[in-house]
Amino acid sequence: MKFCKVLLDTSAFLLVAEGIDLLDELNRVLECEGIELYTLQEVVKELRNIAGSRASRKSPAATIALDYIFRKNKVKVIPSDVEFHTADEAIIDFTKANNDFIVVTLDRRLKKTLKSMNVKVLTWWYSRRRFSRA
Repeated sequence: MKFCKVLLDTSAFLLVAEGIDLLDELNRVLECEGIELYTLQEVVKELRNIAGSRASRKSPAATIALDYIFRKNKVKVIPSDVEFHTADEAIIDFTKANNDFIVVTLDRRLKKTLKSMNVKVLTWWYSRRRFSRA
């Protein structure tokens, strides 16, 4: 068994507000000795924007996600030297240079792009209540 590095996008963090324990669920599907959770600074920015938007129905979920990242100390935030338009662009750029990460996302376009780059992708299946390969 190996050690797994998992990169979470914005949509994955929003699952926390639904009561889903990301680490527990990932441990169920990944055959790893241990799992380290990571995200990019751009994802944190996106969550902060959502949390600060009173018009967004996802605002409370984004606030819970930020709490999960910073108060629970379960996720390492990777800083970026480059400015990106979206968190998805940052994830695509990051995985080009770091193909040893497994990306967790519910975003269809991002999944499709990452899969075309041969990046390992997991997604949440609501009907099955679990993660599986995208």
